[in-house]
Amino acid sequence: DRRFMLVDPAGKFLSQRTLPKMAHIYPAYSHDSLLVSAADMEPLSVSLTRADGEESDAETLSVRVWNDEMQAQDCGDEAAAWFEGCLGRPCRLVRVSPETQRQVNLKYAAEGELVGFADGYPLLITCEESLAVLSQTVGRELDMLRFRPNVVTCGSAAFSELSWQTMTNDSGGELVITKPCERCVIPTRDIVSQQREADVMAALKEHCFIDSEIIFGQNAVARGVRKLTVGELLRSE
Repeated sequence: DRRFMLVDPAGKFLSQRTLPKMAHIYPAYSHDSLLVSAADMEPLSVSLTRADGEESDAETLSVRVWNDEMQAQDCGDEAAAWFEGCLGRPCRLVRVSPETQRQVNLKYAAEGELVGFADGYPLLITCEESLAVLSQTVGRELDMLRFRPNVVTCGSAAFSELSWQTMTNDSGGELVITKPCERCVIPTRDIVSQQREADVMAALKEHCFIDSEIIFGQNAVARGVRKLTVGELLRSE
């Protein structure tokens, strides 16, 4: 997750927070290419391999996510032109490469625990029961995609995730909770129209306002976990 990123000419990350149109760019990943589509644009295919099957030998750029600087692999001029045409501003597509070494905040993680281009942590865990409370409050079903998690749980009490310390699976791996996730403006926007929704903000303030921040979900790192699968049993502690 968050293995690709758009950057401006200076290498600084571009975000849906300030470019809502990014919400209507739809990527799909196969074993050897990235497929991207958007309205009124011909689909883009970005090859991730050379003809001999090895990983692409592309130019490396210096990029920045918040205060972290790292190296990333440029995805080429064709991809840059496609995204420039879509967003109407100069940008380049980059991807995580072996040179991309970004340490998770050592206050919450161990030395050598890395993250890609996410805000700060490789995993974001949310709970379906918590979302159901928000949906009930606003009177319509809200899509979990608003919150952009990569681990979604069900089967626990609403907002019980705020007290979790670890989650373990049957193979002995652990998802170690690092810190609650402070939310930005994106969850308050309608996924299709990208218009701000005051009732969603009100529901978040009613149920998720903690220590002067809106909190929904928990950030985490994985230790000893080779993979996670849909429907897998995780035990919280």
